[in-house]
Amino acid sequence: MSKAAGQPLPNALIKVFDLLVESRIRIDAMEQILVKTNPVAYELYLGTIENLQAQKTAEVKKVLTGEG
Repeated sequence: MSKAAGQPLPNALIKVFDLLVESRIRIDAMEQILVKTNPVAYELYLGTIENLQAQKTAEVKKVLTGEG
């Protein structure tokens, strides 16, 4: 059986998933605060997120096609 940090792999994956969900909840809460306190900054934030998603997509495609 695979081990990750001395624990069975499924338990490690569950912990990673839990952390991802917790992070998403925190990010959602921070976004709501930003929307209400500074809509201009929120629009900049959304633009940054879109740019990062495009960069990520390009990087994943490059890795999957074996380029670079």
